[in-house]
Amino acid sequence: MKGDKYCFTYNGGTLEARLRDVDFIMLYGASGDLPVAFLDALNTKKIPIIIHRRNLSDPYLFLPTYHSDRQDILTAQILARQNDIKATYVARVLLRARLKKMNQTITVSESTKKSLMACRSIVGLRSIEAQVTKRYWRAYYRQIGLQGITRRDRSEPINQALNAGSLFLSGVVLRWVLYHRLSPQHGFLHVQSSYPSLVYDLIEPFRFVIEEAALQAFKETTTEQKLVAYTIEIMKDLLDQQVYVPATKQTVQRKNTIHGAVLALRAYLIGDMTRFVLPAEGIKVGGRPIKVSYRLPGGAVK
Repeated sequence: MKGDKYCFTYNGGTLEARLRDVDFIMLYGASGDLPVAFLDALNTKKIPIIIHRRNLSDPYLFLPTYHSDRQDILTAQILARQNDIKATYVARVLLRARLKKMNQTITVSESTKKSLMACRSIVGLRSIEAQVTKRYWRAYYRQIGLQGITRRDRSEPINQALNAGSLFLSGVVLRWVLYHRLSPQHGFLHVQSSYPSLVYDLIEPFRFVIEEAALQAFKETTTEQKLVAYTIEIMKDLLDQQVYVPATKQTVQRKNTIHGAVLALRAYLIGDMTRFVLPAEGIKVGGRPIKVSYRLPGGAVK
């Protein structure tokens, strides 16, 4: 259409959008043609695109071209990853945020929290994560009346919705990881470099968005074929919700806290901050605020 405005026609309707307003694009189970000029436009606007089908093990990624930045964040990331103390610290902050959200579904014991804070290895952190996660998924499935299934069972519609939600959120994280010149392949909690492990690191504090959306969608729709689409729609609503972030004293859309998590990691890696402070949601409280060097886009300081 005119300028950077495009009309997307898909199985379910049409959508008009300007690329300047798009974080990323996911085509799920789609077929059709993509003009090369459109891919060029995505590269210009720095928008990644993911193409996926439920039976594929890995999605197809189109990544925009980025050049290195003046502060060489990539080297800082690799050096921190090779430093056992720093790598474990980053992983522990991310896992602690994940467990805090899990605590709304299951009780994470004080001994587990103490073990987490005392842990000084990635292997130890992943062991703690595995133990808590196993209990969490049992409780999660019980909420929707499903017994005896696991997250690895891809044939279950709820798991297909969860997997699609994970891909959707990974695209949002990937956009900002690339934008701020970090390597998506070099994570801290997820250590393999054969997939975007840093992206899945940074998803951890926000997985509750996927799980709440899939839970609500499962309860509100009786059509398995629509479960994935409905889950994504609910996720978009949750990401658009206004939340308060005490660390920056801002009220922003929840999706901007995802961008903020990337900003927080970048600030820690380049030495702007001595601590890795995630932009966690909360309420206004008194006392001396935590000093952070970043600000979240889309919100004034209050």
